[in-house]
Amino acid sequence: MTQKASFFVAKQDVMDCDIGGDRALLDLQTNTYFTLNPTASEVWMALSERKSLDQLVDVVTKAFDVSAAQCRTDIEALLSAMHEANIIETATGET
Repeated sequence: MTQKASFFVAKQDVMDCDIGGDRALLDLQTNTYFTLNPTASEVWMALSERKSLDQLVDVVTKAFDVSAAQCRTDIEALLSAMHEANIIETATGET
């Protein structure tokens, strides 16, 4: 049985660069800059390809010493902020 799941991906018109483990983002549509800490940077880099929340939790828990439960809560908040800033796209698909 399949179920609908949400997927997330970085918008292509957002440029990024590494600044000592953090990332700087520039939204080319709004000329708005963002700075991401190392954990958020890991999520951003993973979003170069479409990922589900579960996949993002897996990426972060492998890279950092954090529980999946805490990680999920933090990533949900980060994705919400990224969505509000209009730097990611969301889609629903079959799993």
